[in-house]
Amino acid sequence: MIELFKFYGVFGMADVLDFFAETLKKIDFFELADCFVPVPMHIKALRKRGYNQALLIAKKLSKITKIPVCFDCVVKVKQTKSQVGLTYGERKKNLKGAFKVFKLKSGVKRVVIVDDVFTTGSTINEIASLLKKHSIESYFFTLASTPQIE
Repeated sequence: MIELFKFYGVFGMADVLDFFAETLKKIDFFELADCFVPVPMHIKALRKRGYNQALLIAKKLSKITKIPVCFDCVVKVKQTKSQVGLTYGERKKNLKGAFKVFKLKSGVKRVVIVDDVFTTGSTINEIASLLKKHSIESYFFTLASTPQIE
């Protein structure tokens, strides 16, 4: 389902969140959040794909919870190779310096970083570390996670 959503433009996959709307409204860290911050894509990757799946998820969450989306709080300033197939260390190195805080709204203290898949956490950790430097507490929300192989 995620592959269809992410790579083939089957946007209805975000609609699965409607099924969980009442549960999502009761999640504690949503009550504390000032906004959703979708994981940004580099402008070249965005132009190639045509959409940002994390933004579509964030918009759906916003519609359900009434928490706004900060579309441009964080931008991806470095074009990176795909994270698919990379180890944790390679992912971390790949993303180092890839994001920048851009338009932070005043009064933002807590955000929910939104992505499609949690694999190693390197993307979310990179953005959370960046936001922490601006005294912003971060939580995260993803549609799926990859299984941990031991």
